[in-house]
Amino acid sequence: MPIDFFIAPCAKVDGNCKKAGVVCKTTTNIARFGISDKNSNKREPAFIDTENQNIWELDVENPKHKKLTFKAIDNCIDIFRDGGIEPIKKCEGFLFYENKILFVELKNRKCGRWLVDAREKFEETILKFKENYPNSEFELLEPIVANKLFSGTHQSEMVQKKILKDKIGLDFHIRNKITIN
Repeated sequence: MPIDFFIAPCAKVDGNCKKAGVVCKTTTNIARFGISDKNSNKREPAFIDTENQNIWELDVENPKHKKLTFKAIDNCIDIFRDGGIEPIKKCEGFLFYENKILFVELKNRKCGRWLVDAREKFEETILKFKENYPNSEFELLEPIVANKLFSGTHQSEMVQKKILKDKIGLDFHIRNKITIN
């Protein structure tokens, strides 16, 4: 059964984004906003925030006021491995503008396997996206991992980038701030 990555409210059978006040898809053209996953412990999807910079895990600058849509995936869409029982690892969601898609993963860890986890989530999510949109007119941009608690270079960054590039044809970037041009 095909998966609609763009559906809203979410396609998750018991999804929190069907509750009042929880949004799984937001469109904006403002010059600056953030993406937050502050309610992940409640199993709610990541979301755009325009007011409280303290909760932003990814700071998005949009100086040309392009129409941007953030669509949550994790805690929003049921996606299973072949066989339909075991769920895949999913990244937080993606920004969609013009014909471009930018997948994002938000982390809050100083150490450990957070980068491996992010790479695995990109790998599984993007492969499923490609499977469901095989003749896509979308341009997939190199995904972004944001982690405000980490600075420097992760010891396995080069290895994880190579694995992702080999599996999906895209590298990833570790950034807490992006600019949409």
